[in-house]
Amino acid sequence: MGLFLAGLILLAFPHREPSREEIIAKARAYGMVFREEVVNFAPPPGKNSSPPGGEVKEPAPVSEEEVLVTIPPGAGLEEIAALLEEKKVIKREVFEAAARRAGLDLKLKAGSYYLPPGKVEEILRRLTE
Repeated sequence: MGLFLAGLILLAFPHREPSREEIIAKARAYGMVFREEVVNFAPPPGKNSSPPGGEVKEPAPVSEEEVLVTIPPGAGLEEIAALLEEKKVIKREVFEAAARRAGLDLKLKAGSYYLPPGKVEEILRRLTE
């Protein structure tokens, strides 16, 4: 009897697969994006091929004192903080505390950036744009 009722329910409410557009819309509602929208991957040094979507341009420094830093894909807050300290942009502890306090520790994006040494708010703004 239970199988009969389950069959009737399935016939009354057929299951349909969501379309690609519906899946993408749902993913965007959860804050997901395509990798190409976030990270431009530069070709390895010596290669002349450009990535899909065009040529990758290195960001231009705003001032002479800014330091070029490349954040690798998949790097977490601690790795990014260590890299910034290694490049003498900002102290690891200061950056980690400010990122966590602002709720940006999970919103940092990979890429190449010119960063102003010692200016934590500006560094966080650029790494999360």
